[in-house]
Amino acid sequence: MKRIVSRVWFGVTAMALSWQSFAQSEAHAKSRFAIIDPAYDALAVKPSLETREGSAPWLYGASELECWRLQVLRQRSQQAGLKVGYPGTFHSASPRAVFRLPVGGVKPPGVIQLRAVGEVTVTWDGREVYRAAATEAIHRITLPGDLKPGGDLEIALVTGGEPPALWIEDVPLATGKAAWRWSADGKEFSDPRTFPQTAGGVPPHRVEPGEIVLAPAGRDGELHDMGRVVFGRIAFACKGKPSLIVGESTAEARNGDPRHFEQSTALRDLGNGSWISEHPLAFRYFRVTGGEVSEVKCHALFSPVRYRGAFACSDERLTRIWMNSAYTLRLCHLDFLLDGVKRDRLPWVGDLSMSLMANAYTFGDGEIVRRSLVALGSAGIGKTHLNGIVDYSMWWVVAQDYYQSYYGDADHLRHEWPLIQDTLERLAAGSDANGFYVVKKGDWIFVDWVSQEKQTALQIVWWWAQASGAKLAERVGDTKAAARWRQRADALAKVLNQQAWDPNGGWRERPDGKSGPSRHANAYATMSGLSTPAQQRQVLAVLAGDQAKPVGTPYVAGFENMAIARLGDTATFFKRVDACWGGMLDRGATTFWEAWDPNQRGDDAYSFYKRPYAKSLCHAWSAGPAAFLPAEIFGLRPVADGWQRFSVEPRLGSLKWACATVPTPQGEIRISVAGSRMTLGVPAGTTAVWRGKSLAGPGHFTQSL
Repeated sequence: MKRIVSRVWFGVTAMALSWQSFAQSEAHAKSRFAIIDPAYDALAVKPSLETREGSAPWLYGASELECWRLQVLRQRSQQAGLKVGYPGTFHSASPRAVFRLPVGGVKPPGVIQLRAVGEVTVTWDGREVYRAAATEAIHRITLPGDLKPGGDLEIALVTGGEPPALWIEDVPLATGKAAWRWSADGKEFSDPRTFPQTAGGVPPHRVEPGEIVLAPAGRDGELHDMGRVVFGRIAFACKGKPSLIVGESTAEARNGDPRHFEQSTALRDLGNGSWISEHPLAFRYFRVTGGEVSEVKCHALFSPVRYRGAFACSDERLTRIWMNSAYTLRLCHLDFLLDGVKRDRLPWVGDLSMSLMANAYTFGDGEIVRRSLVALGSAGIGKTHLNGIVDYSMWWVVAQDYYQSYYGDADHLRHEWPLIQDTLERLAAGSDANGFYVVKKGDWIFVDWVSQEKQTALQIVWWWAQASGAKLAERVGDTKAAARWRQRADALAKVLNQQAWDPNGGWRERPDGKSGPSRHANAYATMSGLSTPAQQRQVLAVLAGDQAKPVGTPYVAGFENMAIARLGDTATFFKRVDACWGGMLDRGATTFWEAWDPNQRGDDAYSFYKRPYAKSLCHAWSAGPAAFLPAEIFGLRPVADGWQRFSVEPRLGSLKWACATVPTPQGEIRISVAGSRMTLGVPAGTTAVWRGKSLAGPGHFTQSL
């Protein structure tokens, strides 16, 4: 029987519980003062999502549920009046499916009971035995008494658009236990994906985020303040016909010009003077015109997670930055790791490369990363680049490597490998004799929201994708592909060093032998491993200095700061983190912004895309400190997939003490450093590597630094 991996749609991926799970850590205790999330919980998943333990799971076609949910989000983005374009080609879920189970030697049961999404046709060994319209009820199928063992049991489903799904509890036909296969056309079959049965019995593709009802934290005249950015529906009582205005900032909430609204604030009349916003809204502040309001509350939306990770240190400001970063990610942790909750509410591949790392150090939820990778990449790049952006097609391969490093999901990689290989081959076909990817007319090269030369940075990301492809190929045992992508990466590295490296100025803006330094290129060269040890001193001079043009977003600043820390300049690392994320805190931020420019004054700080309030003030790509504070201060990074081996290299710099808890698939790593003393908790199934020593878990270790 083929192995079928059970997936959790909303909630924490199933994990091994270690000896320390669900016990509050030192880092959790010392960071409690900084909690900003009203749904924060370090000991339990909140909001709770109960699944039926021991019950058979639902079957879906591979990638069908994930791609359907992306379809839903895209439709909701339009309905909510969000001013966002979403380029790219995306796979659409098939409304037809055939689930097949070989039944040779299995005695036909007298009755089959099943639930299904869609119209149902059941055949046993080619003989139709049941046909019924779609229903939420259980289908009870009495089989003819003259059926004989042999052939296949096939259940064909047809829906009005949503993905067909099947659930059978009774063995030996039970979904998740029997060797079921799936096909969209009844010809080409593959392994299905399983998702657990919820307590309410709702098919997993219809499950929505949980709600937590919140009251405003305060009021200034007509302006209500939730105390932090939230995402949800506003409900209130008001006589007359009210209008609603919301904002992530007070300036946005006080704006009365509909031309500058970034979200639809349409209201639904519930009767008896009660109203609720038609669509979920991202906001901190809101006001209602047209009458006095009462019974004001917010039905805030949260996907169920537990704050498995934590960070605290002697610098309270850094602790707050970690906590607000985690909350920023939490709001964008919904169907997928989304871009921002005000404007996009959609996943983007390049953004995922940063947000997946933040997720790895906070919630440790690998399933949401897997879903994001599947939904974004399933259509391939035969027609358009992923999200319509050249470098995002490359980042998708890099993100696949990151995902394996943090979560070690070999089943996912086996399924995705043909598509990863196809993506690399298509990118290689667009490269020249030097190995450089050739930018074609009309190609969108993103890299960052800056008007700068981006050629070297792009080619380094292309090198990074090929190096990642080689590692992914090695994992699946494709030695031929591993050699191919390693050779191509080595050849490109040689040309880049010849044409884009300046011994006196670091990585250039263009591979032309004469252009100036690029901050983006130097950061990416460090993080990808392209830079050699001999080049690091010059790279650090560029990143820590001011001769290169600044990056444009906290997204790339995250990579830049990680690079600075890994090059050993802890003082500059702390200074840059404080200037960017601390600067946003000084402006009253409770979540971190899509872009940050300390030179912008007053309400100009909220403008973007030539619109006065277009800047997202809660953007997942800006949640980088949730990852890089524990990763770089303690040197905590996986060196074998799924954290089976991980590095430990504390560099506290000016900090007097620091502690962290980092989630892994095996349990939580716990570390505390004060003065010259380090204590380290290593979960079972993992090994810490510190100063050449291997410290195998489970156990606590105390070391002198």
